Amino acid sequence: MKTAKLSFLLLAGLLLTTFSCEKEQFNKEAYDDLVAYRFLVDSMDKAHDWCLTYSDTVTIVNQSADIYAVEVLTQNPYLSDGAEIASAGICPQNSQIALAYTLPSTQRQAYIAAKRQDGSYLGVVGFTVGTDIVNLNAEAIQTVGTVKSVTSQTFTFLYEGGFPVPGDFDYNDMVLRVSKRIADDASYIDLKVTLEAVGIRIPYAAAIQLADVKYADIEKVEILEGKPMDEDYPLKRMTITSDKTLLKGRHSEAVINLFESAHYVLNHELDEVGSIQTLLYNTAGEREEYSTTAPSVSRTYRIFFKDSQVARNLTFDRIDPFLIQEYNSGLWEIHTYRYKFAEVLKSIYNGKQHLYDNHVSWSLVVPKGDFRYPVEGMSLGTYNSVIGEFFGPYTSFADWIMDHTQALDWYEHPTYTQLLY
Repeated sequence: MKTAKLSFLLLAGLLLTTFSCEKEQFNKEAYDDLVAYRFLVDSMDKAHDWCLTYSDTVTIVNQSADIYAVEVLTQNPYLSDGAEIASAGICPQNSQIALAYTLPSTQRQAYIAAKRQDGSYLGVVGFTVGTDIVNLNAEAIQTVGTVKSVTSQTFTFLYEGGFPVPGDFDYNDMVLRVSKRIADDASYIDLKVTLEAVGIRIPYAAAIQLADVKYADIEKVEILEGKPMDEDYPLKRMTITSDKTLLKGRHSEAVINLFESAHYVLNHELDEVGSIQTLLYNTAGEREEYSTTAPSVSRTYRIFFKDSQVARNLTFDRIDPFLIQEYNSGLWEIHTYRYKFAEVLKSIYNGKQHLYDNHVSWSLVVPKGDFRYPVEGMSLGTYNSVIGEFFGPYTSFADWIMDHTQALDWYEHPTYTQLLY
């Protein structure tokens, strides 16, 4: 449970402090052994990219006067309630538009939705994922009944705190839901960010790197709800010292400032000495002494772009929420695996990122907005090759870890639902 996790963190911290972060003193073999010992699967695929999604671009050619705008949808909205908008743009007759999108790796079929100028749907055209060009005309468009609900595409981002020290890998130390929707004219993108859970008592802040987007590419960022997630934060900001919503990263990246304290976002209470109260929120209910429940908190960040093409190129794989926490007298960033060693707001590695390169990710990006994450202390899915035993609420997660080309839909198949939130 989390108390044991903290004890282990302290023990491992002594180990890493003894080694120091200097190349001549840091024992990488011992560190890698420590991570391997704590990790969920003892036969990990060393080529693992930790990616459950596929990003591509499709060019849409409009040959119909009835069509004004188009969308890339994950499902056929006439047949399914689960259709999500993966991309969108204005495309009048005799024009074309290139739309970048991100879909689950297992998905082979998607849909182009044709829309009238009043925003109503005219019909859809199915296409195979990876197709370069889709032609829209009256004959190609299909309409069956009425359109069901169409929503913004939403992913779940999960984090294991404590990096570079391994913990219990329940990936519930921070759980974020992120929805993305682009305006038809690509003048802005709405990112709705929901803090769902905090499963660690270590304080941390969080922000979002917009990878490949520069600070200078952004006109402004507005919070549609009016105030930030940590509104009225009562203490001095020590991790993300600025209270501005749009930040400039160390390499001129565009960064969205989410909050200084995750615990404060879910509960504005201070403890008896005036510090932020660090309980575990929405991970264990009454199962643990320091656990409780709290309503999730959402904010919508409307990001205005100077160039519409930059907005259209912002696929989900370029959205990198990361947390920042203190360890060994430094501030460490925990990113999605693609950007594992990015130093967006803080510098810590001094060019020695390779010392921590062990193919393990302290984060997961699940292309499912209602993904059910594990209860406190419960690893997603484990496998021990000595006894040949699988365990956990998602046992096929272990299959994916052992072979990154297999079980790419493990998150759709829970084994024990009672172990999940």
